[in-house]
Amino acid sequence: MAKLVITDQTLTVALSISDKLHTLQRNLKVPRWAILGVRAVADGLDEARGVLGSGTEVPGVLRAGTIAYQGTVTFAICRVRVPAVVIELSGQAFDRLVLTVADPDAVVAQLA
Repeated sequence: MAKLVITDQTLTVALSISDKLHTLQRNLKVPRWAILGVRAVADGLDEARGVLGSGTEVPGVLRAGTIAYQGTVTFAICRVRVPAVVIELSGQAFDRLVLTVADPDAVVAQLA
């Protein structure tokens, strides 16, 4: 599960060692001005559609890494039937973040 560190200026996705191994990424830092929208979803795996470019997939269980779909690039760390947050971005390496988090509604409230 991704840990989000939210300040007035930035959103940092702090990855655990296993998340770093699954995604082949380091911690991500996004300026708050780049966040276009945020919403909670019941199952993050439903949002992590597309071709997995780099990362790890266990079909129907886990999807973690960089995903390309219809001209967009998504960074995802999702597990099946676990709530997640979807963050739409502008001007960043990723167009979207889809992250399984402990309390998606709280993240939406903080970023709104």
